[in-house]
Parts: sequence; structure tokens; C-alpha cells
Amino acid sequence: MKGAICLGRGFRIMRQPGVRIYAVMPLLINTVLFASLIWFGYERFSPLVDYMMSGIPAIFNFLRWIIWIIISTFTAIFIFFTFTPIANIVAAPFNALLSEKIEIRLTGKTIGVNSSFMKMARDSFLSQIRKLVYIIFWSAVLLLISLIPLVNFAAPFLWVIFGSWLLSLEYLDYPMGNHELKFTRQRQILAARKGLSLGFGSSVMVLTSIPLLNFIVMPVAVAGATVLWVEQLEREM
Repeated sequence: MKGAICLGRGFRIMRQPGVRIYAVMPLLINTVLFASLIWFGYERFSPLVDYMMSGIPAIFNFLRWIIWIIISTFTAIFIFFTFTPIANIVAAPFNALLSEKIEIRLTGKTIGVNSSFMKMARDSFLSQIRKLVYIIFWSAVLLLISLIPLVNFAAPFLWVIFGSWLLSLEYLDYPMGNHELKFTRQRQILAARKGLSLGFGSSVMVLTSIPLLNFIVMPVAVAGATVLWVEQLEREM
């Protein structure tokens, strides 16, 4: 519950003067990439559906919508597990800067680590690459589980838990990374507060699935993660 509350506070923080300017670039990157991906998906899948339906009698045209639903479902899963990491790789330095400015606003203190934007960009990029490797590995494991008879009935639930965990790792990396906490240490901290971490991640997942709101999820999630770090996790270290 606390994780969801922190995400809600992220909305309010993003409306404050002096913060919005730092959210412009992440928001722009998120919007452009998301819109491009939707356009690309439509352009590629529409001819594919037409080709699949070309040899089917007209009486079965209703199958077109069933095929679209199936393709859209798999596309949504693909977007969720690929778009977020890719978008965050591109926007990582700007998200780290946004998180830093929000933390300063929340605490009234500058962050002890004084890094240039270029160093912040490099560290954020490397962190995103490590997370991408982590995502690929565990996605492969879950994919194998999904193919095993009897065991695969649990796969949908595992994918939801995994997705929530990834989103928590993704966005809490920015405030923790600003304090030079490495990816391994970040996982340890979040694993110690699984309920809090999964609550935040699942809230971001819900937000990501809502049309139009998913365009602004990135800066809002960064703000919410920073609140979660300052008011919950950092105090317990």
C-alpha cells in the first residue's frame, strides 16, 4: 500500500514548479518511443493479418478480430518487457537528474555524491545494461517454465510478479544509483522489503497499462521511486 501511495505522490510532485522542467526530456522520450512503437506495430501487423485471412472464406471474416486480439495481447506483453528497458536506457541520465532534483526538494539537502552530467550519464547507461542482462536471463527462465506442462499454470502469476519486481528495480535504481549503490546492493535492499517493492512495482504496472497515462508513467514513476527511497528505504539503512 505504501508503494502505491508513493507513486500517487509522484503525480503531485511532478506538478510543482521547478520540477516539471526536469521531466520534459524523459516525458518527450517516453512519448516519442511509445508512439513510434504503436505505429510500427500497426504497420507491421495489419499486412500480416490480411495475409493470414487471404485464404479464408469471407464467412469466417470474424476471425480477423480474434487474430487481432491475440496479436495485440502478445504485442502488449512484448512492449511491456522491451519498451520500458529501452526507453529507460535512452532517458537514464535525465531520469537520474530528475530524481536528484526531487530528492533535494524533499530533503532540503544536496546529495553527497557530486557527479557531472556526463559521469551520471555513463553510470546510468551502464546500470541499464546490467539490468537488461538481468531481465533477459530471468525472462528466459520464465519462458522455459511457461513451456513445461503442469508447471506452466503458474506462469501468468510469475510473469506478473516478475514484472512488478522489474519495475521496482527499474525506477528505484535512479535514487539509489545517485547514492552510488550498485545493482547487486539495490536488489538486496529491495528484497529485504519485498512487499513495499512489489507494491510500488505493481502500481507502476497498472499505470503502464492505462492508455494515455502510460505516456507519462516514466517521470511520475521516477518521482514516486524517489519519495519511496527518501521516506522509507534510506531511513532503514
